[in-house]
Amino acid sequence: MRKVAFFTALVVAVVFAFGTAIAAPPDKIVLKEIKKTKAEVAFDHKAHGAKVTKCADCHHKDAAGKEQKCSKCHGDKTEGKKVTLKESFHTQCKGCHQKEKKGPVKCDECHKK
Repeated sequence: MRKVAFFTALVVAVVFAFGTAIAAPPDKIVLKEIKKTKAEVAFDHKAHGAKVTKCADCHHKDAAGKEQKCSKCHGDKTEGKKVTLKESFHTQCKGCHQKEKKGPVKCDECHKK
């Protein structure tokens, strides 16, 4: 009986650990501009995740645990999107940095050459 309980607990722990590892967001993300007029932006998702307590603050349309890439909803206007990726980052990210009085707000502070 102890062996069965131990084995069951072990299986549950492995499944939980595997699921958590798959669901964990990447530490760093490279944001590429669609039209490539500016340099890519290195985004530290882990650092922002530590400061922002709710994923929905940034991933505003996604269910908890099912956050998608921003480009899933935001893209180039020619694709029929309401708010482009550029507009969403400049509004959301830059706006938050201005409000918090922290972080980059000028073009070359994010788009490093």
